[in-house]
Amino acid sequence: MNGIYAIKPAFQKVLRPFENFLVKARVHPDAVTMAALIVSAAGGTALAISGLPGMLGMLCSTPIFAFIRTALNALDGMVAQRTATARPWGEVLNEFSDRLSDLVIFAGLFLSRLAYGPVLASVLVTILLSSFMGVLSKAAGAKRQFGGLMGKADRMVLLGLMGPLAFFLENKNLMPASVVVNSFLAIVLVASVVTLVQRGARTYVDLKSSD
Repeated sequence: MNGIYAIKPAFQKVLRPFENFLVKARVHPDAVTMAALIVSAAGGTALAISGLPGMLGMLCSTPIFAFIRTALNALDGMVAQRTATARPWGEVLNEFSDRLSDLVIFAGLFLSRLAYGPVLASVLVTILLSSFMGVLSKAAGAKRQFGGLMGKADRMVLLGLMGPLAFFLENKNLMPASVVVNSFLAIVLVASVVTLVQRGARTYVDLKSSD
């Protein structure tokens, strides 16, 4: 079970025109990485504002910033490879900004008061641990683990669906937005635990085969 990561080549093909534009414009891949972080911060702000009276409609912005963040996260690596500017520091910057992006987005959910704090905290812990496991795999001599049931792209797709759904159901008096938000968090939590186990198991197999 690799989640949306399995269709990464097809997604990169869709993004090829944007890659070509960035390369021709001589945009450094680090700038693309920083743009993804800025978009994530804007998304977290929109989520935080959605908790204010009369501002629930801000949840409908989630598909926009979730898609743009995912696209930019793919493009920084594509541009780096195309322009031969990939380097260890770029990888460090990318990994760190990815984790920071997750934090600011989910912090927005916390500030909105739509999310149940303990569940949200558990989600963040499992996301960070599964990401850490992926990085540890490479540090130990195996390949970087990106796969699993709930990767970054999977979280963004679910987040993009959650926002409009939560707004629609509450607007129609069918279900409180908080129920939708916390259901989303519960799904991410369980799937992230599965992902952590998957990445750990794959790391073990990779390292074992290299002995």
